[in-house]
Amino acid sequence: MTPGRALWLRLAAGAAVTAACLVVFAPPRPAGRLPLAAAGPVGGCCGIALFALVTRRRPRLPAARGRLLLLAVRLAVFGLWAANEEVVWRRVALGELLPAGVVPALALSTVGFALLHRARPLLHLGSGGAFGALYLSTGALGATIAAHWTYNVLVGALVDRGRT
Repeated sequence: MTPGRALWLRLAAGAAVTAACLVVFAPPRPAGRLPLAAAGPVGGCCGIALFALVTRRRPRLPAARGRLLLLAVRLAVFGLWAANEEVVWRRVALGELLPAGVVPALALSTVGFALLHRARPLLHLGSGGAFGALYLSTGALGATIAAHWTYNVLVGALVDRGRT
């Protein structure tokens, strides 16, 4: 199987798992503190801050270089991937664990998130903890999706710059 086909298959499987989780599970949610309209901007700022903290670099947006369609597809893929992971790890895993307490719920869901990311699990332990803390503090899944998406877009742009 080609790498491109494998990526699309993983993305489709992730979307199917996410949709199933939304239908099957109805976990408790943290208290909603952040209005929906503020979730995206707050999450985006948190994603930028996390990127700067982790990489110790100034965030730079990905360059289009005449490939606007390719850039749009990449941004959409990053968005779908972030939404899939945030629904599974924050909404479902963290939410289902909340009755055990906030600290155990955050710790266990973060460890699961990190272990699933086989490459650089310590980095994912930190980013998963940050996304989980954001969800708990804002009560807005949209904030964590925006943070995760922004972080991934900036990391992708950094990786691309390293290849050229």
